[in-house]
Amino acid sequence: MKTLVTKRLILRQLKLTDLEDLYDYAKNEKIGPMAGWPRHKSIETTYKILKMLIKEDETWAITLKNEDRLIGTIGLTANDIFQALNNTKELGFVLRESYWGKGIVKEAADAVINYGFVDLELGEIICGHYPYNKQSQRVIEKLNFKYINTEVKEDYKGDPIDVMYYKINRAEYLERRFKDDNIR
Repeated sequence: MKTLVTKRLILRQLKLTDLEDLYDYAKNEKIGPMAGWPRHKSIETTYKILKMLIKEDETWAITLKNEDRLIGTIGLTANDIFQALNNTKELGFVLRESYWGKGIVKEAADAVINYGFVDLELGEIICGHYPYNKQSQRVIEKLNFKYINTEVKEDYKGDPIDVMYYKINRAEYLERRFKDDNIR
């Protein structure tokens, strides 16, 4: 996994020493359910999930440049065979509550999206959110994703829930990036 550096952040590979920081925000009732998973009730659960994320190697740790402390995660994953065959990955992110509203997810996502389209040469990146997760919706829209549809999925309790999906394709991204680079 390539380390990505932005103005304020270092996106790096997750490591086992991130366990306490991950558990600290994953146990927050406002975090997991907004992202589609139950809050962590034990550090043992967090440990199992952290080991899985490290093994899969598709999720970056979000850290501040001046402090190597996990404040969130962001990843690109192919969640089904359709996505894998169509050179598509899904962007997912979560952030410690005390950092909400500071532009950190957008900054991290900009770097990950660029990596996806330039380094991985993905054809498309999708992203979804629950209708009540207005913070994620704002981030997705600021990233210039376009709404495509709403699908009924099952939440972590097995209950039906709407997921609003958005996408951005490589050609649109590169065209916008080229224009933005030429404006500066």
